[in-house]
Amino acid sequence: MQPTLVTTERFQRWISRNKIFMTLIALVFFAALTSDYFWTWNNIMNVFRQASVIGMIALGVHFVVLIGMLDLSVGSILVFSGAIILWGQNLFNFDIPGSFMLGAVSGLLLGGVNGLIVTYGRVPSFITTLGTMFIYRYFMMWVADAGAVSGSRVSHTFLGHGYWLGIPVVVFPLLIAAVSAHLLTSRTLFGRYIYAVGQNPRAAYSSGANIRMVTIVAFALSGMAAGLGAVLETARLNSISTANSGVYYELDAIAAVVLGGASLRGGKGTILGTVSGVLMFSILNNYMNLQNVSTYLQGVLKGLLIFIVLYRQNRLREE
Repeated sequence: MQPTLVTTERFQRWISRNKIFMTLIALVFFAALTSDYFWTWNNIMNVFRQASVIGMIALGVHFVVLIGMLDLSVGSILVFSGAIILWGQNLFNFDIPGSFMLGAVSGLLLGGVNGLIVTYGRVPSFITTLGTMFIYRYFMMWVADAGAVSGSRVSHTFLGHGYWLGIPVVVFPLLIAAVSAHLLTSRTLFGRYIYAVGQNPRAAYSSGANIRMVTIVAFALSGMAAGLGAVLETARLNSISTANSGVYYELDAIAAVVLGGASLRGGKGTILGTVSGVLMFSILNNYMNLQNVSTYLQGVLKGLLIFIVLYRQNRLREE
């Protein structure tokens, strides 16, 4: 077989596996051709900045979806971790890196609790994370009297508003997290196990996978990603509202993962697809804002997109 033919077939297979990425490219071209302001540097950077928090959370939710489960608590974990970050700075004089680490670790621990309840308590992930969604948020609302927790250090906001080489600094943590998640899912034994558990738990167990440990780690990674999302959120706002921050973030993250081609039944999905799904939502919101489309209609379009993707997945499964 000629080298050119082999290269063409590989390219065609790549296109077939990454249709959502090609759809993203088409959407960018459409927006650039129909809006004079869309294809400007400031607006493109704004798209990435707006996608940063949900993108970080979606990368963690991706692991849970791969094992055929859901995590509805990530928005509340963001609030919990965000408050921990700011209290760490205000009350215990943590430096900026130390407080960021504190937020990530708190998210990791809360996610791990979800995983322990699901595995050892044998409670479905939907019910478990629905319960902890209320527990984590309302505990923080009780502690903060349903108010906001504000930061006291202006340097904290550099991550959310600063620039490096003309690019918002907040984009770089998301890029590092996406590359790390891709390597974890595609180049490690854990990555193979997490896909195997999602596709066929019994076969995964027979092949040596510790299903309980894989599940706990998946939820812990989801929680840690929400904690890192809190780092980005507090860096942008220098505060966290225990009542309003993170509302619907879990639904946006799950929607982005599904739009990116992941199956809610588990065992299917790529990090590139999830990142593409996040960027598609961010671009659509940005484009419709430029066109003065009502925010309510934006939500309607988001719901329709999810219906279309799930319908297509079911059709392909039936075929």
